[in-house]
Amino acid sequence: MSDAVLLAGDRYHSADDAFAGVGPALEASGLEVEYTTDVRSLDADLLGGMKLLAILRDGMEWPQGEDGPFSVWMEPHQEEAVEAFVQRGGAFLPLHNAGWAYPWKNGYRRVMGGYYQGHPPVRSFEVAVANLQHPITEGVSDYEIVDEQHFLWFDYDRVDLLLKSRGEDGKESAAGWAYTYGRGRVAYLANGHTLEILRHEMVQRLLHNAVRWLLHQE
Repeated sequence: MSDAVLLAGDRYHSADDAFAGVGPALEASGLEVEYTTDVRSLDADLLGGMKLLAILRDGMEWPQGEDGPFSVWMEPHQEEAVEAFVQRGGAFLPLHNAGWAYPWKNGYRRVMGGYYQGHPPVRSFEVAVANLQHPITEGVSDYEIVDEQHFLWFDYDRVDLLLKSRGEDGKESAAGWAYTYGRGRVAYLANGHTLEILRHEMVQRLLHNAVRWLLHQE
């Protein structure tokens, strides 16, 4: 029986890339993972028996086709399910674009600890470790990566900033944070547009460390 779920795949991001790039870090911690692209499956029943929820997909659907407007797929009962899951001790690993076009006023925003602003085209930038003392950054050094540099608001007064991105134009953003929410833990990591990026040595180290920290295995 699965005790973790990875929800991934959207118009701009391959589910198979996410499954191949993130899955090994989940399984290395002893988790039995349910891999899914079905956003409707995310509810209280699914999370009832889970230890960890990971999401690498945006919040958009395109009911009228790719030339039409998008709609937000996450519904209030799903927000409530995610928040209750973490509050009672669950682990939440939102990755890359898991803050993009989601509801921004209620439970999901509170649990996420931040929100997506936007990103420039794929380019090279630096990721710098902002907190060398946290278990998630153990063994991680500053690195260069070619990815989408995501710009995010984050709740600096309640989360621990772990990583910062810095573009060649000097613009900076939070690139990773972690904190405790209720009895559960949350860790956000910004890198992850493609499988190649997810397999970057430092990204893999962050993923493995994050899963262990989320599960209190540190």
